[in-house]
Amino acid sequence: MALNGAERLLYDMVKSQLTDSATMEDVEILVGGVAAAVNLEPQSVRQVIEAFRSERTPKSSDDFVPRLLVDWGEIPRVGYQVRPEFTLVCPAYESRPEIDVTIDSDLDASSSSPRRKLQPDGQSIWSFHVPFSLTTRGLDCRPGQYLIEVEISFRDVPPSLPHFYRCRIRLTVPAVHSDSSGVLEIDGDGQSIVNLQGYNLRQFSKVVLKGGKDSIINLAHGLKSDASDELSVTEKPVTTFEYRLKTDYQKQARLPRLIRTDRPRAYLDAGGWFFNDGRRCLVYARPRLTFGRSRDNDVVVRFLPRSEENDRYSRTVSRTHFIAELTPEGIELRDESQSGIELNYSVVQGRAVISAAIAGEINHVELGVTGTVVKKFELEMVIFSPHDGEDRDERQYWDELICAVVGGKLSRIARDALDASINCVRYDRVNNLADDESYVHLLREALIGGSPAQAGILLKECGVQAQARLLHIDRSFWLEPLPGSLPILIDGIHVPPRSLVCLCPGMELTFGNEVVRFAVPTQLFLD
Repeated sequence: MALNGAERLLYDMVKSQLTDSATMEDVEILVGGVAAAVNLEPQSVRQVIEAFRSERTPKSSDDFVPRLLVDWGEIPRVGYQVRPEFTLVCPAYESRPEIDVTIDSDLDASSSSPRRKLQPDGQSIWSFHVPFSLTTRGLDCRPGQYLIEVEISFRDVPPSLPHFYRCRIRLTVPAVHSDSSGVLEIDGDGQSIVNLQGYNLRQFSKVVLKGGKDSIINLAHGLKSDASDELSVTEKPVTTFEYRLKTDYQKQARLPRLIRTDRPRAYLDAGGWFFNDGRRCLVYARPRLTFGRSRDNDVVVRFLPRSEENDRYSRTVSRTHFIAELTPEGIELRDESQSGIELNYSVVQGRAVISAAIAGEINHVELGVTGTVVKKFELEMVIFSPHDGEDRDERQYWDELICAVVGGKLSRIARDALDASINCVRYDRVNNLADDESYVHLLREALIGGSPAQAGILLKECGVQAQARLLHIDRSFWLEPLPGSLPILIDGIHVPPRSLVCLCPGMELTFGNEVVRFAVPTQLFLD
């Protein structure tokens, strides 16, 4: 804003007396006091106040978007190796970015090159090189366009700023002409800043610059031919591009938002799901589970309800009969009993391991070896693994981001479960209280839905689609409704998909027409 001489003098006087913490109200009071002392016109006072206000106007969201600069060094040529330097300037972000650059599959490149390692170049400035060759399996590549995909993410971000950005760079490789002194073609993709200031473009037989309404192309001094020019025609042009980063809304939408309730946060490593039809599902977020007749076990294994006959059957179950524990190879069942256990109708010799390779399949677990007990206690065991196409590191990245949303860290159990590719394990009673009570060993997450082969916690009235998932983060249970789910209510309040709610004892959850109460775990007939 233009100020006249008297207004500029007033502005400078006030500016010199302001502190960093001064508010706009402080500015107006100080401007008014100084203006009154020098008899400045009210219109001039308003002009000075407006000048201060314009300085304090919040920046637009575009001002916080990181800037991606690419220095190609030279114009890429067919058959040559290139090592473009990428520079990311992100003053609004304090955390170290994670950057993934994918070179077109028709170009020869190594994703493991040490030159790709991110290096700090100053405060909130990071740089790295991405070497690749304009060859295809060792032979000169064909002329045409090649794509370079750039994905950038931040784990710790200021409020309201995105975690994820993306950019697509189109590299145009021209045909080589023997009678041509070279062709320079730059495709700005409609959103680039191309700075060729001072570069000698006359050495090229053809220069093609493409842009759009959002592009800026600087050619200052690029076409000079005067002998007094500082740049010689023998010098090779060096080009630097700035590519506009866009928010990756597809990834951003996957990140749940935290919904707070009136209840105080509950810290639990076990919880019970009590359905309105009498069923119970008890969930344990522990490294291992113990099964046996004693009440000291996680899962008390007895024939119930109490009766003379059931008590006689229960006496063949050891106080701690077996232990189920996560190992790098899978779920280990370790026999601790006097009468032994059978897995899939074979006697377990001390221990047996069920791997994630048979996830979704039913494994029969029988307490007591055939012929040694009057009646065996039977369980069906199902392992659940991740069903998406993400690899282990990608799943861990998302798990850690979600943990950051609630202010926690990824637990050791969850990391071990990622390595073993196991989310959770469900144990169903078969010959006693069948369908009335089940037990879930929660290691990373448990889906909630109607498919026995996919959902750790089973619903009866929602169809086969998974409705939500249950997580255990920082010693608390969290519910996240999934896209396409039936309406999910917690204490009568609708919880939209991609939200995180901390579950507390006493909460009532509604999945469509099915109602369940969350509480501390208690087994049937053992309350």
